[in-house]
Amino acid sequence: QMTFHTTLVDPVIATVEDQCRQLFLKDYNVELLSNQHGELCGHYPRQLIIPTSYRESDPVEISQDIKELIQKARLARCRSRFPSPVIYYKDKWICRSATLATTAEIVGRSGFEWLQGTWDEYSSEWETCDKAREADKELLKFLRVKHIFDMMVENKKVKFGLSITSSEKADKEKRYCDFDLYSVPYPGTEFFTEFRTKQWCAEKMFFDWEQTFVNAELKLPDTPLVSELPCEWLDYKRWNLVELTNNYMSLMIKCLGEGEGGLLLHCISGWDRTPLFVSLLRLSLWADGAIHQNLNAKEILYLTIAYDWLLFGHQLEDRLQKQEDVFLFCFYYLQFLKEERFSIAQYQKQYRSEGQEKTGGHVMKCNSFDSITDTVCSNLTYTNSENGNGRSSSPATLMLDSERHPRSRSMSGNNYPSSNGVNGNVASVGEPSSNGAGSSLDHGGSLDNNMMGGEIGEANESGQNYRGSNSSIDSWLMVSGTLQKDHPLDRIVECKRVQRLESVHQIFGVAFDYLVSKGTINAGCSTSWSFVIGQLADSVSKVAMSSFNGSSRSIT
Repeated sequence: QMTFHTTLVDPVIATVEDQCRQLFLKDYNVELLSNQHGELCGHYPRQLIIPTSYRESDPVEISQDIKELIQKARLARCRSRFPSPVIYYKDKWICRSATLATTAEIVGRSGFEWLQGTWDEYSSEWETCDKAREADKELLKFLRVKHIFDMMVENKKVKFGLSITSSEKADKEKRYCDFDLYSVPYPGTEFFTEFRTKQWCAEKMFFDWEQTFVNAELKLPDTPLVSELPCEWLDYKRWNLVELTNNYMSLMIKCLGEGEGGLLLHCISGWDRTPLFVSLLRLSLWADGAIHQNLNAKEILYLTIAYDWLLFGHQLEDRLQKQEDVFLFCFYYLQFLKEERFSIAQYQKQYRSEGQEKTGGHVMKCNSFDSITDTVCSNLTYTNSENGNGRSSSPATLMLDSERHPRSRSMSGNNYPSSNGVNGNVASVGEPSSNGAGSSLDHGGSLDNNMMGGEIGEANESGQNYRGSNSSIDSWLMVSGTLQKDHPLDRIVECKRVQRLESVHQIFGVAFDYLVSKGTINAGCSTSWSFVIGQLADSVSKVAMSSFNGSSRSIT
């Protein structure tokens, strides 16, 4: 199975869906929108989780109207991937979708559904397209979206001389003039093959803006939200991938913090670049304590991988086979996301006081992030890399091509060497520290002793204890570029935002290296998602469900 589909029968998926719902309920009242048979979208979750208010507040019913709006609007976008709210912050939603569908796709889908009896009426081509896009506008207004970020590098996606998608910026009727449109072209998934060839250093990656199919320019609304950012937008074609991501993230955070209304993010299909930025926004806001305040590092990582990537249709196995590492880049980028310029706190008018934060008119309790991150950071010790460089590492010692890079072949062997030739002596995240202080999900919501659950922490197939080897951490750090000579993590991280993101970064690193050691990534096999999710699932399931006291209501 190359991607998630609502018809997929898999016990892992059923567990993932339930865990995501429970994790949302720790902080929010939610409404569950039924999509069991893909009647809304075949590559969306079978239950769309819509956070409507903070759990300390009274539940807010968005009523049956939203499903009726979606039924009318979903054909307006490619593959019926309609705007879906996925992040709730201060009575604003961050939504995701695909780009606008062409008239041909809208008419084709509506005609097919009309023949099946699931579409109300069959009209002329123009009328069908106009009704679908007007319904799309109505849905966006219902979701209080004001800012639309279009990451396509094309005005319309063209294949074999035919337009197969449209976009808001190419809408001839100017239907979306009521919204602030941000044309923020960002390289597609094919570009991320360079992540390996550039030795896992995204600062060396420059997109070729002169390619014939690239016709979208960076265009931003003339508002203070844009002009107040210290950024030379006209130079965007000179930026490397990190600089491009930095500036787009800064703009999105500012629009969310100071702008009116919510955000809609989309690329073409909405399952590569879109989850990249949705995931980064979720992790950044969580690190600030602005959302998901009752989730620890492992839980937020589980949620963003499962919900933002898996259940919304990211084709991980296909991307791994093609070596398009957009998923890996997301968590590599966390080392840059730690900077304070990405913090939503700079735009908040009210700050924490005595363990509480007033947000959007609701008082939200702050969780025990200090104990989480202090435990995680204090239990990480690093050995030195071969060259000791920071982000711009030398040729990565962890490579995924086993034929050209012997180290990847030896990862599951009995005598796997670390980057400095010393075995052992690296504690994995969540292990008891030298002073005997362990961590527990029951105390402060921190990580349990079996760091990743499942097979991690147990002997691998060759009999070597995976947790006892420093290869796990070193190899990911060589990819992520955060391994620095004589700078252990517990001495270089100071602010809690940094610590939280470091925690997520390291947990993902252990899981990633485990996949490499098992040969899963090299093979690109269909069990990749099960491995990624499975390592986090065991520990998350140990959280006491009695603490989930948010409200959920199903919309069928």
